[in-house]
Amino acid sequence: MKLLPTQIDEASLTSLGEEARTLLLERDYVGLANSFGYALAYGRTPAAAIEADFISAAKSPITVGTDGCLLHPITVTYFSPNDTGLFAVVNCPVPVAGNSVVLLELVVAGSDQEKNITLEEISGVTN
Repeated sequence: MKLLPTQIDEASLTSLGEEARTLLLERDYVGLANSFGYALAYGRTPAAAIEADFISAAKSPITVGTDGCLLHPITVTYFSPNDTGLFAVVNCPVPVAGNSVVLLELVVAGSDQEKNITLEEISGVTN
């Protein structure tokens, strides 16, 4: 998804992370793929790859403690200036059961003039 220059602040990226997390929670793999793409599709259709990788990650979720999954916020981390075009990563814990989550990661990359946000990875403990 191409970002506007006004969409690269922490609040905007957090909102996009919430959108992606909601789509995954609703099992809207097609909507997630259409909005964000999927960097790790590896020749699979993006929606099918997202579904398969989510199911795999959910089989070995990350335990986050006893205070409840939904209390773990989406975080935005900005990269130091670099030559690779990487700008930020948006980490989105997605609750799967009890106090377990899978991690959905969105990456923002591009040039000063144009940045895109892409679903980079869905992972659990062993992914």
